Amino acid sequence: MVVDNSRLDKRLHLSIRESARRLLRCTVGKINVPNEYVDECYNLVLNVSDLQPSLVIDPVINPVQKNSLFEFYENDLKIIQLSGLEPNDLHICWVPGTLREIWTEFCRYAKALAEAGYPGCLNCGGSDAQEDWDEKSRRLEMLKK
Repeated sequence: MVVDNSRLDKRLHLSIRESARRLLRCTVGKINVPNEYVDECYNLVLNVSDLQPSLVIDPVINPVQKNSLFEFYENDLKIIQLSGLEPNDLHICWVPGTLREIWTEFCRYAKALAEAGYPGCLNCGGSDAQEDWDEKSRRLEMLKK
């Protein structure tokens, strides 16, 4: 889908795609965002909503000073973390690495999935979209040297 044009390590893409799928599939109620990304976050939410008007994405975007990660919450449960230290909870889809690069790819995936009609489309979420997500295995793979 987006992997070919990316400068990111290929091992990160499955987790980035799963994070983008969660944005579109779950009821994300809050996003903690580093201050310098607030406008980009609003733009992503608007773009996804424009691409798929039937999908209601209306999170509270919470600017956080001196933060170098994104945190997405469904109700009060963190479901996505982009960058930062590895969280202990394996229910969180975590993507390690440089925030700017991760965020750029995350936005590309979210827009491409929304444009394809995810989650209401057949097989547009990637070949792994129908499989149970195994966060522990993904983390082990991403952290291999």
